[in-house]
Amino acid sequence: MADLKKCLCIDVGGTAIKYGLIDSEVNLTDKGEVPTPYDGVEAYLDVLERLYRGVADKVQGIAMSVPGVIDSENGICVSGGNLRFIENFDLAGELGRRVKVPVTVMNDAKSAAMAEARWGALADCRDGVVIVLGTGIGGALIKDGRVHFGKNFAAGEFSFITMGESMDCGDNTWAGQAGNPRLRRLVAGAKGIEDPESITGFDVFRWAGEGDPLVLMALEQFTRGIAHMIINLQVIYDPDRFVIGGGISRQPLLLEYIQKNLDYFYCQFKWPGEKADVTTCKYFNDANLIGAYSYFLSRFGE
Repeated sequence: MADLKKCLCIDVGGTAIKYGLIDSEVNLTDKGEVPTPYDGVEAYLDVLERLYRGVADKVQGIAMSVPGVIDSENGICVSGGNLRFIENFDLAGELGRRVKVPVTVMNDAKSAAMAEARWGALADCRDGVVIVLGTGIGGALIKDGRVHFGKNFAAGEFSFITMGESMDCGDNTWAGQAGNPRLRRLVAGAKGIEDPESITGFDVFRWAGEGDPLVLMALEQFTRGIAHMIINLQVIYDPDRFVIGGGISRQPLLLEYIQKNLDYFYCQFKWPGEKADVTTCKYFNDANLIGAYSYFLSRFGE
């Protein structure tokens, strides 16, 4: 018998669109990726439709995780992150008209949070914070076991937290200070590499794993800022647990250095509550796909 809850799950990133099939047992199969198009709405919809046509006989719907501020209830991209051509765009409606199956759309970090709250590292928590380290800083708040959206669907947009008096959305934001490009710049500067774009996160953690003292100093500086913000969020929200996601969260040294810096700050900071409980996402890079599926189930499968 066909699985009536099997779904094509799509995670739209800045460089690639990842996809896979997820069934009612939360098995993720048939994973792949294609380049993210920047040629406008029609090219974007064409790519999404092609992904569906390739598996149309196997799935009952499409669950999407996308960047930007998203009105999930109505399937509208209020903003599109780097995909500026889909601002104020009815993505669920337009794609649904093409493929004739249900389509849901959820913000990417909120998707990750939904996966972790339902089946992952926050499943035993009432309140939690998800921090996704990528080009920017994705984020989401879990309140009473559910994703908190906020009045304008923008709760947890951590990238835009300003770090000083200037309100410029550049290096003065948390995204500018703690996004992956910042880590590459710190390492490139420490090692005398002229072009930070010539190195990757894999290079950074390979050098760190080899004990390169210059790279470890850069990692120390990078994670100190993350630890500092975790303490600020702990004071504001006092959650049960923080979980760190994104590709670099798979590197054990990242969490080790975040914990080290948290210990450093707590030695100086007389916080009357409990110290922040920090771990990594259970699902790592698959969290967005799995969370998109969870939201689809909440709308059409349960």
